[in-house]
Amino acid sequence: MASTRLVYQVLYGILEPYAQIDNAGGVALLAAVILLLSNIASNVPTVLLLGARIAASAAISAAEGTRAWLILAWASTVAGNLSLLGSAANLIVCEQARRAQFFRYNLSFWSHLRFGVPSTLVITAIGLLLIRSY
Repeated sequence: MASTRLVYQVLYGILEPYAQIDNAGGVALLAAVILLLSNIASNVPTVLLLGARIAASAAISAAEGTRAWLILAWASTVAGNLSLLGSAANLIVCEQARRAQFFRYNLSFWSHLRFGVPSTLVITAIGLLLIRSY
């Protein structure tokens, strides 16, 4: 956990000046970082390790702080759909499909990624647009 924390701190420390929620580019970068980190180390550590820093960087107003938490919650939740490793539920479902007596289907990492990346990016963008209008 200590090495994961260090990776988070270094990566977010480099990107923090550019990942501000006061402009669309910053929100997109912040969401991309959250998606990436949620798939590398899972969404729970991502939220625990970045939550306070993201909220502090958006401490311009109470509304901006709320928006920062909503962005973090949305992107880290949706991130589970990006890859098979993004969510334990993905792995369970794929394993059950492979074992099913009548429906033996082997969903590979790359097959899932082919669908997971575009669908996750679209859903993330829609959610971010809704959060922006909040």
